Amino acid sequence: MNDTSFSRNLASLVLTSFGALTLVSSVGCHAITDVHESIPANRLPRELCTEPREGRTVFPFTALGQEKPAAHVIDAGDQLSIYVFGVIPPGTEETTVLQRTQPVNQRYYPPHGSVVGATIGLPFEVDHAGGVELPLIGRVELAGLTIPESTEMIKKAYRDKNITKEDTERVHVSLITARVHRIVVLREDTPSTPVQLVKPGQVDHIHRGSADVVDLPAYENDLLHALAVTGGLPGTDAAREIWIFKRSGLTDPHAICAEELQARTADYVDGCEANSQVVRIPLTGCPGEGLPFTQADIQLENGDVVFVPRREEYFYIGGLVAGGKIPLPRDEDIDVIEAVALANGSVGGPLGQSGQALAQGTPGHMVRPTRVIILREMPDGRQLPIRVDLARAMTDQKERILIQPNDVVMLQFKPGQAVFNGVVNMFNWSFLIDPSKF
Repeated sequence: MNDTSFSRNLASLVLTSFGALTLVSSVGCHAITDVHESIPANRLPRELCTEPREGRTVFPFTALGQEKPAAHVIDAGDQLSIYVFGVIPPGTEETTVLQRTQPVNQRYYPPHGSVVGATIGLPFEVDHAGGVELPLIGRVELAGLTIPESTEMIKKAYRDKNITKEDTERVHVSLITARVHRIVVLREDTPSTPVQLVKPGQVDHIHRGSADVVDLPAYENDLLHALAVTGGLPGTDAAREIWIFKRSGLTDPHAICAEELQARTADYVDGCEANSQVVRIPLTGCPGEGLPFTQADIQLENGDVVFVPRREEYFYIGGLVAGGKIPLPRDEDIDVIEAVALANGSVGGPLGQSGQALAQGTPGHMVRPTRVIILREMPDGRQLPIRVDLARAMTDQKERILIQPNDVVMLQFKPGQAVFNGVVNMFNWSFLIDPSKF
């Protein structure tokens, strides 16, 4: 092919395709990229921006546990060993040795499944009203007393009945087993220990959580020990918050929707607890922020349920990249440039999608797309289109807006970019250029 024929072929192809290309670019491409109703990213109101994640700090983990008193305080459910010489046990001159075993939760408390020790006397369990029935003197209220205080209380009761004398009395009270609180821990994060690596765009549709019934002894019946028993802190696939469903505050058990559950998990309203049945315990907060929960919130009683919810935070991407549903990192911020980089496939470039353009005799996308449309869901359910210029975002921080859950990120050509790439790709370069002439 000589230079004259090459020029004629090129000129004829340009003239015949120019009319059709002009019509497509002025109608079709313009319609696809018509974003006159979108808001530029650098003009986005602050209330529509995403709160940064990386600036949040973790609350002290000791705040999830309760402070243990210096001495055990007797309450309902405690098992005590009481010995009164000549009375408990009756008619014996020997001191009875009581072997004690504490079978509670075999995995956590006490270590190795049980605590074995020895004490003297006979076992008595403190009833729900906080008292015990003792021989010859009847009922004695012990709730709220320490072990030394209860010993003095029993001594005085027997002296008042003239059963024992101060000079010869032998009274001994000890704790056999402390009361326990049975709670249920439901976790939606991954229960398996091995860490599985998956692709950024891979979404697991089948997920299995875990459940445990835990017996926590007195002064360890708190959220910190409940998490320690069942696998530790929430994993990366779980939210940075924990919900506690209080059995004591259950007044109207019925099915609730997601909106009502969110309302019940509100921390406080004007300094008062919004709901006593469901308590939300966030694990992170802004620097310098005080704890949004109290010691009473993290203490667990019989029948309480600890719930570790799974994190459902994704953004969607499409347009000139392979569509996908990509999970957002839990503790990191993702801006619009990083969101495009996380998408599967290539944005084009000189070789086109996946580098297959040259195999078809076309140069592909000589001009790369630089327009991104983000569809963001508003509180009222409407979708707000936000326009981002990737070329400006390289140097302008205001253009690099953060991606929030449920955002739809669409990569598009600008009209001029679409026209240029369309013109270039309408020619069959392998036909116009004969490699043998070079």
